[in-house]
Amino acid sequence: MSDELSYRRLPSLTSLRFILACPVIWYHVSYVSGIFDGSLHKSLAIVSPFAAGAVSAFFILSGFVVTWVYRPGDRPASFWRRRWWKIVPNHLLAWTATLVLFAVAAEQMPMPSPPGDGTAAAVTNLFLVQDWVPDYHLYSGFNTPAWSISCEVFFYALFPALILVARKIPAQRLRPVWAALAGVIVLIPLVSAAIPGPELYDWLPINERSLWFVYIFPPVRLLEFALGIVTARLIQTSTWPRIRRRYLGIFLFVLFAALPSLPPQYAMGSAAAPALAVMIARTALADIEGRSRRLPRPALILLGESSYALYITHAPLMMAARYLVGPDPDLAPWVGFAWVLGVIAVAIPLSVVVYRYFELPLMRRWSRSRRTPTPPQPQPSSTSAPAPASST
Repeated sequence: MSDELSYRRLPSLTSLRFILACPVIWYHVSYVSGIFDGSLHKSLAIVSPFAAGAVSAFFILSGFVVTWVYRPGDRPASFWRRRWWKIVPNHLLAWTATLVLFAVAAEQMPMPSPPGDGTAAAVTNLFLVQDWVPDYHLYSGFNTPAWSISCEVFFYALFPALILVARKIPAQRLRPVWAALAGVIVLIPLVSAAIPGPELYDWLPINERSLWFVYIFPPVRLLEFALGIVTARLIQTSTWPRIRRRYLGIFLFVLFAALPSLPPQYAMGSAAAPALAVMIARTALADIEGRSRRLPRPALILLGESSYALYITHAPLMMAARYLVGPDPDLAPWVGFAWVLGVIAVAIPLSVVVYRYFELPLMRRWSRSRRTPTPPQPQPSSTSAPAPASST
């Protein structure tokens, strides 16, 4: 049953990737860029929990998708090769653009949390090992969004072992495993709150090491990836419980309403992981059952396929635009918002170009060995649609 279900394609999850990328891009360009100041800048921080929650959803979605498309007998080397050609070329492209930017810019980026631009930040970012050091200048340095790709590299390294374990879990045991993972994820911010460390910024109520543990540390974020794996297995084995949309909405409303009274580590997104996993499962089931209408549209699917290029390349574009404005722009609010929308308006079509003419050709040429025959694919069912590229 599980292998047959996995042949169902899930275009809505591809579209969902672009929707999840939107709060991340908006938060970076409007707040992290430092284009505004004063009370207006502070008010824009309200998007932060939503952007952090979107990152959590990406980690869950990544685990879900690679599990969904897994075929028994797929060799680890083949999996790693596909993942390498999916993530590394775009990463190198964005890293090179960042290197050129820092070489041209004589001064540090005028932003509230400027990325580290030293040799150590550049090298650790290049090799995607920055997340293993609890130093903000490294894990948030150079092309900052690459920190999540550092996590993904760790996830993918372990996936061949994780999927073997997940497929051995009896169907009736999957729900307790899912609940245990969700419970641990929700408690992680409390553990993080007890970790001491140096203060980062006066506007950030989380110290450097606490932030690293709850938001950056790959073994901690692996829990969300694993939650995505188990969510996919529950659907594949037809044991996913039907959860009404209103319960999902109630959970998220209560969580965000309670944030002011919770430790600030809860604003870093991972606590929303159980609800986000439910959202992803509901979206997948809508495709499987032929109920999805709005998400599987060609334009949204293309934007979803381009979402990794958007995520990894928007930061050097944003920093270049910010550098051109100058260290103290003193812009009228409407001019500042026009600048924000302008950067985003360039970043989105640029990501489509990068996906179509750089990422996709390289994947088609190199992600599969020419000596390895392509396995026969099943005939698509009436509910099938173009399959999503694996989420990153």
